[in-house]
Amino acid sequence: MKKILVLSDSHSYFDKVLKIFEKEKPDIVIAAGDGIKDIDELSYVYPEAKYYMVKGNCDFFNRSHSEENLFEIDGTKFFLTHGHLYEVKRSLSSIKEIGKKLNASVVVFGHTHKPYIERENDIILFNPGAAEEDRYGMIILENGNIELFHKQL
Repeated sequence: MKKILVLSDSHSYFDKVLKIFEKEKPDIVIAAGDGIKDIDELSYVYPEAKYYMVKGNCDFFNRSHSEENLFEIDGTKFFLTHGHLYEVKRSLSSIKEIGKKLNASVVVFGHTHKPYIERENDIILFNPGAAEEDRYGMIILENGNIELFHKQL
């Protein structure tokens, strides 16, 4: 079983990120941008967790992270992006299309600050909500099963 913490939009509220991590004690952290510095700091405090992260539209001074990340955890393919490149505040159709094209099982994004889960055929869209508003997501991966939750501090 893998316990995955999903964060987005912490916007320099490192204390909230730390509190969420300490409450959940995840194996893996997936971070969808706009607060990438917070996640970098978290990785120094808790280096034993594995981190997947991208920068968002408010992380423009960050040169060490990309805006998209495609990776696998226990055979499940994830596509991670902040969402602004796909205009997710307007529509989710283009982010869904890229997810399908990349053959991702789970598309994780932020930007809207609104918690969101959509399961359609073989693809799941997941937005954890904004960590600055004490919102986050959890994903439990076990034997190919994917469970997703929205949580609040």
